[in-house]
Amino acid sequence: LKEKENKPRAAEQDEIITILEACTNCRDQLLILLMAETGFRIGEILGVNYCKDIDYTRHTIKACFRDDNENDARAKNAEYREAKISDDTFEFLLCYLSEYRDLLQNQSYLFVNIEGKTAGKALKVESVYDMLDRMEKKTSIKLTPHMLRRYFANMRRKAGWGLELIQQAIGHKNIQTTIRYLNIQDDELLQASETFYRQHSALYLVEQLL
Repeated sequence: LKEKENKPRAAEQDEIITILEACTNCRDQLLILLMAETGFRIGEILGVNYCKDIDYTRHTIKACFRDDNENDARAKNAEYREAKISDDTFEFLLCYLSEYRDLLQNQSYLFVNIEGKTAGKALKVESVYDMLDRMEKKTSIKLTPHMLRRYFANMRRKAGWGLELIQQAIGHKNIQTTIRYLNIQDDELLQASETFYRQHSALYLVEQLL
């Protein structure tokens, strides 16, 4: 499912916090936290196997391609990536596993339906969008998995990550796609150029040519 966004943008940190506070269960909170901290696509997150894809020592999660997930979740382009999550989110993950252990123990998907006739079954993409739609009605804040991927990319750029590292982390084949994710403004490019030339004013020895 593709979101219909005329002008795709990154989620903001305060928006994510507001949505987290509005959630009614820790499954939805964990889902949002992991998307924000890993940059994984929604299909990659929903395909996570909590027995095989989580390193409980290193606090990392793998996005693994499988073509037989019962919820039809897929990792794009048969990709395999690994992301580290924060210690706080890892502790929250453990709390989630403990709270829903009765539903989780009979299958291996990290995210499952937690109520109704399908309780214990693997969570599907459309259910995630339904939850985010409910959160939008509740908070007037639109949040999508794609916006969380853009948030991840922009937060890493602000932290000093290079383009190639961000590209690898979010699984883009083309670095131009990664660049489009980033909120780089024209004035920011000009300022960066000015800083560069102040630091390298004699780069081409132009003074000797005058």
